[in-house]
Amino acid sequence: MYKNLNPASLGVSGRQSELIELMLTYGFRGLDLDAADLLRRATLQGTEEASKYIHSAKIKIGGWTVPVQLGADDGVFQSEIERLSLTAETARKVGFTYGTLDLQPASDKLPYHENFERHRQRLSKLGDVLAGAGLRLGVGLKAAPEFRRDRVYPFIHKAEELVTLIRTINHTHVGLALDTWNWQIGGGGNDTLADVKGKQIVSVTIADAPADADPTAIDVWQRLLPTDETIPQHARLIAILAERKCDGPVTLLPAPRHAAGMSRDRAIEKCASVLEKMWVQAGLSKPSRPVPVPPVEQTVPA
Repeated sequence: MYKNLNPASLGVSGRQSELIELMLTYGFRGLDLDAADLLRRATLQGTEEASKYIHSAKIKIGGWTVPVQLGADDGVFQSEIERLSLTAETARKVGFTYGTLDLQPASDKLPYHENFERHRQRLSKLGDVLAGAGLRLGVGLKAAPEFRRDRVYPFIHKAEELVTLIRTINHTHVGLALDTWNWQIGGGGNDTLADVKGKQIVSVTIADAPADADPTAIDVWQRLLPTDETIPQHARLIAILAERKCDGPVTLLPAPRHAAGMSRDRAIEKCASVLEKMWVQAGLSKPSRPVPVPPVEQTVPA
């Protein structure tokens, strides 16, 4: 696993070269970029030009949101699958190793069991397409109730349901995009991951929910940066995943408003500090020792 930076979640923006310099300065190995813009430039300018800073800095880049609607009509879905086969190859050349796709937790057309079967089939097809480019797909959860409101049929919004879907798909290139905030809201814990192998976890994103939040009313703006009180529980998860040989990115993903008022450097430094504390408590880093201050030489009066 490696520490990954998502500048947008901190309200940070800048040129690609600036963001790469910032992530390297504060000890990150990976970086989430504007994937849509990067892939557009790769198509227009060529992959070498679009990714020259990425390759020269030898960094990892995060995933991109796979542009496929799992709930679309068959014709639309087939068209998107065909376009994806071209996009996936460009994504690989630029430096992506995975894409992500969050499940819509409700439908106006299909009841649960029919929708489950359609998702099983379509996600398997997505896995086949991405496998052709050597990429993986991470499937994510949208557990907040706002995404199910005013819809006819509820669908997967619980952690155990998502694990069941991934297990049923049983595709080596389809795994879990684990988000601790949605996992908690969706009733999941570390034990829910008991049957999920490390290689099946494509990416990990971390945010806290308020301790007094009402799970029936919580919304995505209530994604908080971890605190000293909650860092140990995240460190336990990271230790478990490291033991299972999980090798994906770990990213802090608060709602941007929670970094409001911080300078660009301060926000990134804060993220780096929180992740390093998790790494230390998970046993993946040694605590840094304070640099000893040399004694002040005393002058002897003549």
